[in-house]
Amino acid sequence: MRPASSLLRHGFGGMLGLALALAGATAFAQTTPAAAEGDTPRPHATGDAWLDRRLADIDAYATRHPDAFADELERYAGVPRAYVLGLLEQPGWGGGDAWFACFMARAAMATCRSVVRARTLAGPDATWEQVAAGFQEEDPASALHARVRLALADSYRRWAIPLQPDAAMSRALERRERSRAEADPAR
Repeated sequence: MRPASSLLRHGFGGMLGLALALAGATAFAQTTPAAAEGDTPRPHATGDAWLDRRLADIDAYATRHPDAFADELERYAGVPRAYVLGLLEQPGWGGGDAWFACFMARAAMATCRSVVRARTLAGPDATWEQVAAGFQEEDPASALHARVRLALADSYRRWAIPLQPDAAMSRALERRERSRAEADPAR
C-alpha cells in the first residue's frame, strides 16, 4: 500500500481526506474537552466574549453535525469540505476555530488556508485576536468583526439555531438592512 502522502499526490486526497475526517469526527467528539458533557469549552480568544461563546457553540455543532458543518463552510466560505474535515482532525482545531478562520478570511478577502497558516505559525498560545490583527488595518472591533458577526448570524439562520444578538450584532444587522434598503428602494 502507498503512503498517505503518495495517495494525496495521486488524486485520492479528497476521498481519503473525507474518510479519515469522518472516522476522526467520532474520535474528535470523544477526545475534545469541549465535547464532554458538562465541560467548559476551550476559550477561542477573539477579543469578543460574545463571539467566543458562539464559537464554543459551533464546536458542539460541528461535532454533532460534521457534514452540515462542512457543507456550510464549502458553500458559504468557499472552502473544500475535505479541507474542513481534515482541519477538524488537527490538534487544537475545533469547529469554532475552523469556522472563524474561514469566515474571517472571507471577510478579510484572504484565503482560509492563509489564515490557518498564520495561526499555525503564530504558535499554540496565539489568540484569534492576534491572528486577526494581521489581516486587517483597523481595530478588531471594527469592520472585519462586523462582517464575521454577520456571517455568524447567517450560519445560525441556515442551521435553524436561534441567535440572541448582542448590541454589536444588532448594530451590524441594522446597518446591513439599511444598506440593502438603500441599494433596492423597491424593498
